[in-house]
Amino acid sequence: MKKYKHTPGPWLVEGFVQNTGSISVCAGRMGIADVFNGVSIFETLTGEAPRTQMANAQLIATAPNLLDDLVEAAATLRRYEALHRAKGTTDSVAKAEVNAELASRFEQTIALATA
Repeated sequence: MKKYKHTPGPWLVEGFVQNTGSISVCAGRMGIADVFNGVSIFETLTGEAPRTQMANAQLIATAPNLLDDLVEAAATLRRYEALHRAKGTTDSVAKAEVNAELASRFEQTIALATA
C-alpha cells in the first residue's frame, strides 16, 4: 500500500473537550482535528447540533479507512477493466468503460485527498 502524507490510522473520536466545546479526533496521542459545533438556527431549534458535530467527527475519524478502501476499489476496477477489454466483445468493452469511468472518479478523489 502506498504511503501517504497524512497521519496513519486508526483515528478515533476521543470525545467532548469541556473547555472548548469541541470533539477531538486523535491518532493515539496525536490530535488530528477538533470538531466544533457550527450551530445553525435549525440545529439549535431541533437539538441536532450535538448529533451533527459527532457525525462530523466520526466521518473525519474514518478518513484513513475510507482512503484505503477507495484505493483498493480503484485498483480492482482497473483490473476488471483490463480483463473486460481483453475479451474484446461489445458487451465486455462496455463493461470495461463503466469500470474505467468509476475508477477514474475514484482516482480523482484519491488525488484530491492526498495532494
